[in-house]
Amino acid sequence: MKITPRLKPVQLITTTIALALPCASASAMTELSAINVTATRTAQSVDETLAAVTVITRDDIDRLQDQDLTELLDGLPGLTVTNSGGLGKVAGIRLRGTGSKHVLVLIDGVRIGSATLGTTALEHLPLQNIDRIEVVRGPLSHLYGADAVGGVIQIFTRKGQQATGINAEIGYGSYDTSSSSFGISGAHNNTNYNLQISQLKSDGFSALKDNNPDRDGYRNQSFSARFGHQFSSNLKLGVNILRADGNSEYDSAWTPTSDYSTDFVQQSIGGKLDYSPTAWWDIALSLGETKDETTNITDGSSTSFFDTERRQASWQNNFFIGDESILTLGMDYLHEKVDVSSTYSEDERHYSGYFVQYQRTFGANNFSLALRHDDSDAYENRSTGNIAWGYDFSKSLQLNASYGTAFKAPTFNDLYYVGAWGSNGNPDLSPEKSKSVELGLRGRQGWGHWSLNAFRTSIIDLISWVETPPGSWIYRPQNVNKARIKGLEASISTALAGWDIAGNLTLLDPRDSTTNKILVQRHKRTLRIDADRSFGKTRIGATLQARSYNYNDAQNSQRVSGFGTVDLRASHQLTANWRIQAEISNLFDKDYETIKGYNTEDRSLFAAISYQSK
Repeated sequence: MKITPRLKPVQLITTTIALALPCASASAMTELSAINVTATRTAQSVDETLAAVTVITRDDIDRLQDQDLTELLDGLPGLTVTNSGGLGKVAGIRLRGTGSKHVLVLIDGVRIGSATLGTTALEHLPLQNIDRIEVVRGPLSHLYGADAVGGVIQIFTRKGQQATGINAEIGYGSYDTSSSSFGISGAHNNTNYNLQISQLKSDGFSALKDNNPDRDGYRNQSFSARFGHQFSSNLKLGVNILRADGNSEYDSAWTPTSDYSTDFVQQSIGGKLDYSPTAWWDIALSLGETKDETTNITDGSSTSFFDTERRQASWQNNFFIGDESILTLGMDYLHEKVDVSSTYSEDERHYSGYFVQYQRTFGANNFSLALRHDDSDAYENRSTGNIAWGYDFSKSLQLNASYGTAFKAPTFNDLYYVGAWGSNGNPDLSPEKSKSVELGLRGRQGWGHWSLNAFRTSIIDLISWVETPPGSWIYRPQNVNKARIKGLEASISTALAGWDIAGNLTLLDPRDSTTNKILVQRHKRTLRIDADRSFGKTRIGATLQARSYNYNDAQNSQRVSGFGTVDLRASHQLTANWRIQAEISNLFDKDYETIKGYNTEDRSLFAAISYQSK
């Protein structure tokens, strides 16, 4: 069941604006083709996928002019980002109200992140090296195992697709921020390749309020390469690497007069062999290794380090049963090893997962069923599943419903940390477990696309470090907390009076099931609107983002005010190969916080000139 899709634009507009759009011109709407593979581990169109998916293309990345990945993702349907003080600082991802540890991140199919923290440093992954991003909202442990509770973000590196060509860009802006990149790519006969290097530097601003008033800078240099070869009509090989390393300065409340920074490395290496023995059977074998390395530095001296190495392998078989069904059988293996300056009772673990998925189309109905079992030597084995159904009322209106379970594995810190003063990990912890149900309705009319998704997620056995006994200042992780998250996502895209308009509204009710308090750093209402228009060789655009208030503590006593920001952008095609562009961020110089006590950028300007051979 390989389907050629029509892509919805990346960001979508709120239902409030949707009511004002019936008169939008159908001829102004442009439909783009795109395939997503993350939602089912098989190629499908966005329109045919039963899950809620957002696809970001290279054209979107160039158009939006964001400086880093977290800026690009912020405000997508169901997704918000918190930032601890500027470019390259620690960022938190909230996907459908779940935490950063509940989002699985893949680079070309290979999982990346810190096994000690359980999160991924998305702030260090370079945009210039990225070709496409797929964001799937909702539980996906039935296909990917641990950590895919809120969803999966998969990043694809750039790939050669034409005769030899080069791309280059150089830019400069506020806070002495500079960027540059150079790439060469091509495709000849049965071989394609891409090489890309980039750098991003910024003097930044003081990260923490009422602290050391220095400028906390950032430096990131990156390299990516991708190579593919088609040996025959039924055999192809692809290999890829992405590496980013640098330094990020930050503030700490421990000793405000000291200078703090972190040296980091983010690296992913992968290879995949695709073989089709027959017209109805596809086999995919893949290997990968990722590294997440951080070294903490205080006043010029190394104080601690935390390094994660993950090695993984996957074997997947897709059986095409007639024109209407796909049966997928596969297994994954993952080995994690940590090297840290702290004391851990164990420094490695592994697990294996076995999954089966059946997808079928019959009449106006689309159906999928998936089951997975994960075996681990570090925590109790888990079985997860998902069932989804879609019904096409017409070619332009579809109803979707799904139910799925997922789990989050305890981190190395949770299980194996050994503290000098008695605060230790707990090797008897169970994984965090979730159940999610979703109902969606989406349409494709002459004036544009729209969708509504209502969902509810319950999470039990949430891990929390608890003082044991009270008053002892000795902490140990326990499975004690529960959460219940209800939400509604409304999205729309259209063209109106020459403007391409896209946006989304997310309404959340994310609560601790025991205390009924709002979960930390969750916004009950978020809105994003993008508007772009071309005037010949010139294109202008704007992005509006707004969030309601949130709380910075579990007791809901530290309130962080809501805010709204506006960004403007413009680009001009000088020649067929040369383009200039500029962006003004935070146009109205709004003073706001995403984390209480941390600064955000003032009004800032960034301009760039780029070259792309045709």
